[in-house]
Amino acid sequence: MGVTDVDDKIIARARERGVDFRALAREQEREFFADLTRLHVRLPTAVTRVSEHLPEIVQYVAQIEAKGFAYEAADGSGVYFDTRRLGEGYGKLDPRRQSQQDAQLQAEAEAAVEETEALEEEEKVKRDPRDFALWKAAKEPVEPAWPSPWGMGRPGWHIECSAMTHHVLGDKLDLHTGGVDLRFPHHNNEIAQCEAYNHGPQCGHDEEWCKHFVHFGHLYIRGRKMSKSLKNFISVRDFLEQGHSADHFRLFCLQFKYRANLVYSEDRVRDAEAVTDRLRGFFRSVLAYGRDHEGASSDDVKSKRCEPQDLELLDALFETRAQVDEALLDDLDTPRALSLVLDLVSRANSYLLAKRGDSEAPEEVLVSLTDYVLEVLDLFGLEELHAEFSAMMRRRFAAPGEISQQHLDKNQDLVSRNEQEALLRSLLKFRAAVREEALRDPKQPGNSRVLGLCDTLRNEELPPLGIQIEDLAPGRSVFKLLSPAEREAAQAEAKGPEEASQEEDKAAFALKQKQRELEALMQIAPAEFFKKSPEFAGRFDTFDEDGFPTHEDGEPLTKSQRKKLAKKLAKHEKSYVKYWDARSNNEQ
Repeated sequence: MGVTDVDDKIIARARERGVDFRALAREQEREFFADLTRLHVRLPTAVTRVSEHLPEIVQYVAQIEAKGFAYEAADGSGVYFDTRRLGEGYGKLDPRRQSQQDAQLQAEAEAAVEETEALEEEEKVKRDPRDFALWKAAKEPVEPAWPSPWGMGRPGWHIECSAMTHHVLGDKLDLHTGGVDLRFPHHNNEIAQCEAYNHGPQCGHDEEWCKHFVHFGHLYIRGRKMSKSLKNFISVRDFLEQGHSADHFRLFCLQFKYRANLVYSEDRVRDAEAVTDRLRGFFRSVLAYGRDHEGASSDDVKSKRCEPQDLELLDALFETRAQVDEALLDDLDTPRALSLVLDLVSRANSYLLAKRGDSEAPEEVLVSLTDYVLEVLDLFGLEELHAEFSAMMRRRFAAPGEISQQHLDKNQDLVSRNEQEALLRSLLKFRAAVREEALRDPKQPGNSRVLGLCDTLRNEELPPLGIQIEDLAPGRSVFKLLSPAEREAAQAEAKGPEEASQEEDKAAFALKQKQRELEALMQIAPAEFFKKSPEFAGRFDTFDEDGFPTHEDGEPLTKSQRKKLAKKLAKHEKSYVKYWDARSNNEQ
């Protein structure tokens, strides 16, 4: 996954807030990955940050230039991609070349072109209006810049992704994804760059850099696209705190084709909740059926004969399995696949009603159908529902092979993983709130004691139980369940030396105290440093737009005072960036 942490908008926003652009980018990156965890989304196998791949990006631009597909602007403003040199190979995702393109996408693409050209403000130095920046020369001494053969500067947006992708995945891709707004010009220009880099001047463009592109629709709310700029968004945290679950969000998304624009509304979320309730009701009915027929007759004398109703349900299962596969192969048609599974569940419910008094009905058909529904839940990532019922199903229908081990070994206990995790989330929420309050003034004896107890819970008590807590920020913590090997190692570490000297105890306590104070200080962004840090909080009367103090006790600060404070701020900003860079690397 690529992380664009060097970008005009990020740099501008960081300047407005008076923080280092890396610190702002890391903050947003942490929020993003925390949201993925909350929604049970698998984390990427590799993460690439622009700021950590500048040598690769510079080399990538240099090779494109060496092959004749880029030129340095005469006024020294940067390096541009030569779209004319690529000829017919340029514009593969340009909607103006598509015969059946809807008007909305056409308008969005043209607006994107206009915005890109307006931002670059270098039309006069381009050989063609379609040319785009590969490397932008630094305009101001204070803006982020890196050395290159063309002087100090930073990469253009499109080249960042191409170079980082090449660094991790090589010359060719099978699949590339992104929002529909990235189709043009971003993905279009990525194709141009990569094919120029890979194939050179003699390329006939018969070999594609990427075989398939998958573009997702936008998320709309009350008729407008959800975005931060319009302030009409609902965060993942807000969604979950309203009582919804990760499964509800997934089912909400599954109701739409991935290419379509999603319209967020409480009605559609309630539809997702209703689907959850239908599935939960089905599993409970199966369990109740099993309890009702338990002990009716021994298994060796119970008839295994399939009557017409059993055969009809079995046919429905086979047909549904084939149709779901067909739907998913048809451009990942999740609405149809979900509808087919729910229809099968409805037929199974009717079957259960009809068989309620039949003590001789064979269980195999119903168990196979239930196993398939669990398989689909696992496929769609509906972890909470799957966890809630898979162990229960295994315990009730315990005959070997009746329910796939692949879907049931995840839960060995009667208490579902969903219930365990709900309890853990409550514990973490309480601990995070207590810890946040204590971190407001960690030097207070009572707060120091509370922080010590929080650390003990995190470091000593929970790991031997197979639970690891990660504190992301005051008020925000996540947990993960340890593997058996990790749990064994944690248990061994928790035992530790049986005795420690008083001097060691004192040294350890002092070290922990310093660590807590540092952690508390590192929660304060540079723009808030003079307002919230223990050293300066409440000292100054007024501040400028960047959060820098201007008056103390009603008097303007002297030049000497401002100089000293600027040094303090620079030191804090450096520590802040270093601290969160290290935390971000550890989280990966």
